[in-house]
Amino acid sequence: MRLKTLLLGGSLLFSTLAWAQNDNDKVLKGKIDMKTLMNDPGTTWFYKGVNSYEPNDNMLNYIKANRSGFNMVVVMGTWDQTSREVVPALYKVMITGGSPDEQVVMFGADQKLQSDAPVDYKVKKLPTIIIFKDGKEEGRIVGAPKESVEADISRILLSSSKKEKDKE
Repeated sequence: MRLKTLLLGGSLLFSTLAWAQNDNDKVLKGKIDMKTLMNDPGTTWFYKGVNSYEPNDNMLNYIKANRSGFNMVVVMGTWDQTSREVVPALYKVMITGGSPDEQVVMFGADQKLQSDAPVDYKVKKLPTIIIFKDGKEEGRIVGAPKESVEADISRILLSSSKKEKDKE
């Protein structure tokens, strides 16, 4: 009798832990919006990350001044640790930079990097942030940013504006 009780209790504990682990590693695939990440109980890391990230004000001001005309596509994995750090930081930068939601289109990818996006963005590592200006790719952040999300975005925007000036 004690053995049955012990086995039953152990299996319940194990299944609860396994369920919690699966919920924590929830894989969202396809187009994702910020409201989904903010409200889904399996993505509490997103809400915490947005609230705790403190972007650099100088870089943020540069993005604010130069944000018009560019859009971003983000391919991320809700199960991927780097995505869980970078994507909330990106959204904090975009929110405080005054960029509308429609400037960022996000796709969730599975462990095979399949995102069901309508375009093949040639993603080799998660997260991948692709910055477009007038429909043309200007640059990308692949994996963890070199310096910070806002610094890397600012660098891409600066490079893009230099290219435009050189053409004139």
